[in-house]
Amino acid sequence: MALHIRSWNFCHAKLDGQRALHSQTMNKRDKQLGMESCITRRDFISGVGIALSGSLASCTWAEIQAPQQTSALYPPTRTGLRGSHVGSFEVAHQLSNGKRWLPAEITDTGESYDLVVVGGGLSGLAAAWFYREQKANARILILDNHDDFGGHAKRNEFWHGDRMLLSHGGTINIQDFNEYGVPAQRLIRSLGIAPERYGDFADKDLYTSLGLSRGVFFGKETFGTDRLVTGEGEPSWQEFLARTPLSTQARNDIANLHLTRIDYLAGLSDHDKQDRLRGMSYQDYLLNLVGVKRESLAILQRDGYWAIGMDALSAWSAAGDGAPGTLGLGLYHEAKHERMYFRFPDGNASIARLLVRAMIPAVAPGSTMQDIVTARFDYAQLDRAGAPVRVRLNSTVVDVHHLGDPTSAREVETTYVQDGRARRVRAGQIILACYNSVIPYLCEELPAEQKRALAQSLKAPLVYTSVLINNWTSFAKLGVHRVHCPGGYFNDFRLSDPINIGDYRHAQSPQDPIIVNLYRTPLAPGLTAQAQWRAGRRDLLTTTFESFERNVRDQLGRMLSAGGFDPARDIEAITVNRWPHGYAYGQNPSTGEIAYMLDEVSTQIAPWIAGRASFGRIAIANSDAAANAMTESALAQAHRAVMDLL
Repeated sequence: MALHIRSWNFCHAKLDGQRALHSQTMNKRDKQLGMESCITRRDFISGVGIALSGSLASCTWAEIQAPQQTSALYPPTRTGLRGSHVGSFEVAHQLSNGKRWLPAEITDTGESYDLVVVGGGLSGLAAAWFYREQKANARILILDNHDDFGGHAKRNEFWHGDRMLLSHGGTINIQDFNEYGVPAQRLIRSLGIAPERYGDFADKDLYTSLGLSRGVFFGKETFGTDRLVTGEGEPSWQEFLARTPLSTQARNDIANLHLTRIDYLAGLSDHDKQDRLRGMSYQDYLLNLVGVKRESLAILQRDGYWAIGMDALSAWSAAGDGAPGTLGLGLYHEAKHERMYFRFPDGNASIARLLVRAMIPAVAPGSTMQDIVTARFDYAQLDRAGAPVRVRLNSTVVDVHHLGDPTSAREVETTYVQDGRARRVRAGQIILACYNSVIPYLCEELPAEQKRALAQSLKAPLVYTSVLINNWTSFAKLGVHRVHCPGGYFNDFRLSDPINIGDYRHAQSPQDPIIVNLYRTPLAPGLTAQAQWRAGRRDLLTTTFESFERNVRDQLGRMLSAGGFDPARDIEAITVNRWPHGYAYGQNPSTGEIAYMLDEVSTQIAPWIAGRASFGRIAIANSDAAANAMTESALAQAHRAVMDLL
């Protein structure tokens, strides 16, 4: 379905009778939250995108546009529902539902390349970079189904007057540069990134100098009352918990979990402990072995990296992460070396931008990791005729096949759909750096066993939301910069990390505008991890922006009202980055369970290893091919795929 965008005066217009949100029909609570406020919104009804724009004559958003740019032309400034946005997934869903494009429906572009890369995320962009490292004159076309490059490394760019504010819409950081392999480190260094310099840019003392700490918001839907308690675990766990609405029993349970080092599997070898823990969930471990009461579980739920509830997370994985109540088992080991951490203000989107600029210099000025942050990108240069590297957006690949026998063919043909029309190009080689689970549908000539292995690729759904507020005095008054919300719609709220790099300057005073990062993992208690992720995927694809916005305003308002926060007055823009296919994980085919520790699955049977095998002139990349949702894996798989071809 073609994306249809319609602008209107949000305060007075109706949406063709389907849904009126103007002030006369707004209920009292929605008015208090500011649901009628004139910020730029994009919502989706029956799969059709609708731009809901307030009167620019009276809205604050009139001041929040990139200089000489509009959100229609510059994807990073687009707000509303982003991530897997409308227009990016419908064609792929048609493909998985059996739709095929007949030869008469396909236009031959006449284009021919040395390499076509399917997927313009970090792995796809890196694959193009590694390929040109080996073949400097190679002509490459990168196809991506989104309206921006970078994949999960998404840039959220806001403007307040002439001030740029940045946030990540997905992939956040270089967690530990020491964990990057030699090829990945070479790529990062070649782009000019110096991870050891993070201390030169990060203002690690800004929030602590203002007396801000972590807090916990106990919401009435879970705990019967709304209460923000600051200083999580400070000055001691007992003193912190005494200020919470938890029962005496729950307070004692949680304090003991954090303060004691009891081995609840004493007498067992580490190997036997592992077997016991792998056979139970972290929730069952806490209830049945540790003996905590069920009411204590809510505050212990941390969706975090695994993006599932503690009822589906194995106790073995929880112990590996050093979760409360597991340290006495003796299975958690601190890293032997200090992490070399690095992040840009827009997360790893700056890595994607550096890769694109390195291959298409005309796209943006500059040459350093400092100037990439504020560099203005000219998207018209991405797919310029005659350029050696081209990035073609809004293009969903639906078919890849060899022209002839895969063992002897000299070319591969690729068909993609753009603006509702199917087109085809040819290339000497191709790298599929897209979701591995879609590959069996678009490359039907692959061996059946390989397609079965690829189909087992798992993705955990999650939501990264960026909210621009005009000041953060309420956070300062309440003494928090990060808040955990157990049981809440969004489970974590954080003021953006203070990073000053190049010409980019983070907020310094609570009176300055700032971005608040919100995180949500849709959970489905009682189901297996895979079933929870499938249910979460359906949840994200059917939730409207209106629903996300209402929850943003409601939680921020309830949490910060004592500090003077007014969601109707203080929220200026909202970007919801939904990822129905988010983090990549593996699966143990012998048990059907999530392979939390990848080395537990034999390389002979690991489906991600069988799935990523090259086939003729086709190679497979993406973090899915490593069953690991980390940037270093995406880069490593890109290099491996290139080496498989060359």
